[in-house]
Amino acid sequence: MKTNRIKSSVNISKKQFNPNYLLVAIPSRGMVSCEFVSSLLAQGDPLNMSISYRFEVGGEVGESRNRLVGHALKIGAEYILFIDDDVILPTNCFNKLVYWAKKGHDVVSGVYYSKQVPPQPLIFKGRGNGYLSDWKVGDIIEDADGIGMGITLIKTSVFRNISKPWFKSVVNQKEKNREEFISVDESLYFCDKLELNGIKILIDTSIQGIHFDSNSKTFFFNSNGEPVVVRDNKVINNI
Repeated sequence: MKTNRIKSSVNISKKQFNPNYLLVAIPSRGMVSCEFVSSLLAQGDPLNMSISYRFEVGGEVGESRNRLVGHALKIGAEYILFIDDDVILPTNCFNKLVYWAKKGHDVVSGVYYSKQVPPQPLIFKGRGNGYLSDWKVGDIIEDADGIGMGITLIKTSVFRNISKPWFKSVVNQKEKNREEFISVDESLYFCDKLELNGIKILIDTSIQGIHFDSNSKTFFFNSNGEPVVVRDNKVINNI
């Protein structure tokens, strides 16, 4: 017996359309935390830019990202900003991302951390090499080739220059000169396409997000240069 998967989109426009248009795209499980909403409401709007918000509710995350990109292209948005609904955004995040995009960078990202002890920054150089940790908060990283999509601004022109599907959640890829296959999530699948097309990623590490587990009320983030896990206002050593 087949079960129909519930899919829905929620679109919220804050301003009238103009050519300098940003779509904030949020793949969502359908329930968002107060912490996430508060961080979204605290963002300042970039100067002279229209903003719309679109939640893609339910369904598989790679498919949701593809639908969100399709909508951004349909409405003629200049930028799409992917925000994951379990990432608490830092203040002034939108303005910082747009600043770098206006300086000519096609893909601009902040930093957030894996849900593990100790948490690790979702920044990668190569595949199978682990997380890229050789940097300090405030550094600008331009030589990474992989990121999580939780705080990522992309010029929509990028999607017109790379083949579909833009995102695919799990794919087996055979590495060059190696026998084994590796699994790549939808974010790294997209990042691999960027690299194949010579498109660079800029990471502003001053944009520090907090990964949040709403079920256990656990926060994964960087505190004074050290990744920490906090629950009930206490630093913990295990999940």
